Amino acid sequence: MLVIHIISTEDTTDFSGIYDGLDATILINPSTRIAREAIVDERDTIVLIGHGTEYGLLNQRLDGYFIDSRWVNLLRNKTIIGIWCNASNFADRYELTGFFTSMFISNTSELIDCGFQTFDNCDIEIRRQNQIFASRINQLLSTNTPSRDWSTILSDSLNNDEERFVYYNYEAMYSTEV
Repeated sequence: MLVIHIISTEDTTDFSGIYDGLDATILINPSTRIAREAIVDERDTIVLIGHGTEYGLLNQRLDGYFIDSRWVNLLRNKTIIGIWCNASNFADRYELTGFFTSMFISNTSELIDCGFQTFDNCDIEIRRQNQIFASRINQLLSTNTPSRDWSTILSDSLNNDEERFVYYNYEAMYSTEV
């Protein structure tokens, strides 16, 4: 398994729990060359984490893309776990297989941008929910749960008393198969 985590210099979002303790090659803000070589060498699962859009995973400065259409041929025929805003649109466009998030609220500005009201301690609750999500993904990766089952498992893990933004985050996640 290969994990590529792009952390922006202004990022307060922490998804490192996704890969804590995994038997994986973990690259945090790698160079393009190192990432490309690692993707070519990886035979199965590639986890891509960070901020992004439907056009790909943003770079560390958030002013361009680290992973975009130029990488699609390297990503084909591998299981991709895309954890960034609108990774699902990127996967649809290029017919990638794996598990993908849609819009995912991971900070207060995204909460507001998606039309949700702020609430008492919303920064703390968003961080807490990000950690819970990261832990759930870590568990799925650790147990080699097929990505085709992830959306159902994650949806079933929600409690009835979750904040509305949590349901929003989970409702549009989906998996595709080879």
